Amino acid sequence: MNHNDREHFWQTLCSLPGNDIAAEREQLFKAIKYPKLLFRYRPVSTKSLEALRTNKLYFSSANYYDDPFDTFLHIDIERIKNEYLSAFQTPESTAAVIEQVIPIVSHVLPKEQLAQITVENVTNALPQGLLERFLNSTLTLRDEVKKDTWSVCFSENGFNEVLWLKYADQHKGFVQIYDLENNDNILCGKQEKCTNCGIKNFGTPLYPIYYSDTPYDATNFAKFVMLRKIGGMAGTPIPPELYAGMGTGLWEQEKTTLIKKECHKYDEEWRMITGCPMNPPIMMEWIPSGIILGLRMNVAEENLVVSMAKEAGIENIYKSYIDAQNRLNAFPVSIRK
Repeated sequence: MNHNDREHFWQTLCSLPGNDIAAEREQLFKAIKYPKLLFRYRPVSTKSLEALRTNKLYFSSANYYDDPFDTFLHIDIERIKNEYLSAFQTPESTAAVIEQVIPIVSHVLPKEQLAQITVENVTNALPQGLLERFLNSTLTLRDEVKKDTWSVCFSENGFNEVLWLKYADQHKGFVQIYDLENNDNILCGKQEKCTNCGIKNFGTPLYPIYYSDTPYDATNFAKFVMLRKIGGMAGTPIPPELYAGMGTGLWEQEKTTLIKKECHKYDEEWRMITGCPMNPPIMMEWIPSGIILGLRMNVAEENLVVSMAKEAGIENIYKSYIDAQNRLNAFPVSIRK
């Protein structure tokens, strides 16, 4: 997908109201131009070799990404600050907030503490750090969202020199090739052990990354997550009226994880994300259609990777090289059965 295609996908995603998840998902998928092949860059390590041998793709939590701005909640903290101060601007507005809060926290606070939640006490606490503590707790929501976002990353370019350097150990690693048109190679959901698996029942949607230096404003989503968290801690449902203006919360995780800064655009990244909450380790089984051996792999590493690929049932083996046009390329390697 070129930039215009990815931008069309992003605009479609941002237009979804979250009212009819099935219809909106179909609309979103129609906005995506899927390539035939996707590529996953890997170093030669114990974990990557075992994953290659067993045809497993392990999902990573966003709080382990190397880029701290990946899946980053851009929160307009000044806007939240002004809304907070506005809510406590007068004794009447402060009393209205307390009236909404008491039923929620009454499940977790003893009566003597509930009795201390008065207009006078709250008003006196504001200049003594109450506002700052609230804003700091809002910013911690970034980590809350990251740890619950799980994905596997690919590129639609198998000869990206930067990715070979960064994720395939400076050309000493390998690349796994996945054919999106070969459904027979996807093993997930076809085995007896898959019956109760979240991946089988809810899927692992595959989306392109959109690149822009204009971030997605996740302020409403942050407020939504905070209310949901408060409700979970209090063990009581949050009144629907408190969610007014925040949307349904659907598609927000996609919007926060499927946009990256413009400087990453040459990665041509795609991201497969989980469709429901799951407990780690989270993985799916998908046989690559082939692998590309790195330019700087030594013979021992090549033999090791090829043996793992053969055991996994991977038929196409390629070796990267610099061609006559001084570009990174690959040629097929014959292997003995």
